[in-house]
Amino acid sequence: MIYIFIISVYFLLTLFVIVGFLSHPNYQLQKTNSLIPASIIITARNEEENIEKCLSTIAAQNFPKELIEIILVDDGSTDATLNKATLLFQTSRLNYKIIQNKKGIGKKESLKKAINESLNELIITRDADTFTVSKEWLSTIVNYHLNTKKEFIICPVAIENDQTVLGSLQEVETAILSLFTISSSFFKAPFLCSGANLVFTKKIFYETKAYENHLHIPSGDDVFFLEEVKALNKNHIGYLKNRDAIVYTYPEKTIESLIEQKIRWSGKVFKSSSMLNWFSALIIALTNFTWAWTLFYVLFSQQNALIGLFFIPAKLLIDFLLVFLAASFIKIKAKGSLVLLIGCLYPLYASVIAILATLMKPKWKK
Repeated sequence: MIYIFIISVYFLLTLFVIVGFLSHPNYQLQKTNSLIPASIIITARNEEENIEKCLSTIAAQNFPKELIEIILVDDGSTDATLNKATLLFQTSRLNYKIIQNKKGIGKKESLKKAINESLNELIITRDADTFTVSKEWLSTIVNYHLNTKKEFIICPVAIENDQTVLGSLQEVETAILSLFTISSSFFKAPFLCSGANLVFTKKIFYETKAYENHLHIPSGDDVFFLEEVKALNKNHIGYLKNRDAIVYTYPEKTIESLIEQKIRWSGKVFKSSSMLNWFSALIIALTNFTWAWTLFYVLFSQQNALIGLFFIPAKLLIDFLLVFLAASFIKIKAKGSLVLLIGCLYPLYASVIAILATLMKPKWKK
């Protein structure tokens, strides 16, 4: 009976996600006779492998160069990040400013410094290990802001698949999380966003006290900020559902680095005040634990084989439906056979992450 209850609740949560995702309109660019300038802020620490692609895809945007301000905060890098960025800036015709922290002060403090020094009201934050595919990324963001008047805009983030099992797992997981983000935004209860592609006004930033309430927590420049804007006025928040607005980032290359990343991110969940966030995390974790336990139990005991034959494929079918829907917005490169393998591995992987997140302290990047 407990198995039926768990899978039923999981299905209802999935139904909530599906309804919200399908109901949320795709944003269509609207005609406008005016454009406004934007400040794009990038924080970087030891990103010499990624910074050139990040900056070059911004420089390639179909948007007036004179309306773009890029502020790069080099947070105590010890590699060639600063040199590579400077060389690219000098040949890009972009308006830019470099803030160099002699020692690493963390992302939130770096963002605060950059926002304080920025020239424009519209702020866009990006991570140094991101890039865009569409040359209309910036135009789409500015157009959405002008026509909706939203002051906090959640934009989509996807994983660039490197065709490995580990990369495909991260690609699929991130795409499904996008469904939750879109759906919760439609119901005016957003609880997920990413600072890798986030848009807001200076006005809303200072009205929420500029990270002051959570400055002591290393992570959460995005999610905790979102919670503060929700408390201020939910109507300020919008989700930009448009493929041109997608920013891509790279998968973690090793299972160790992936686990460390997830443990860092899990800290946001534990400190979040969003009940929807807690409820979703609890249901997903419980379902994954049950799936893993059921698989183990069926393999080593034939007494409850019927339970396994019901519960295991039922969850897989629900997950495949989510993957299919996610792929309708964010193209997934992983092949069908690989998605099936990931569907079987994910509950085990997620269960291990959940256990480690409660036992281990996060390791922050150096």
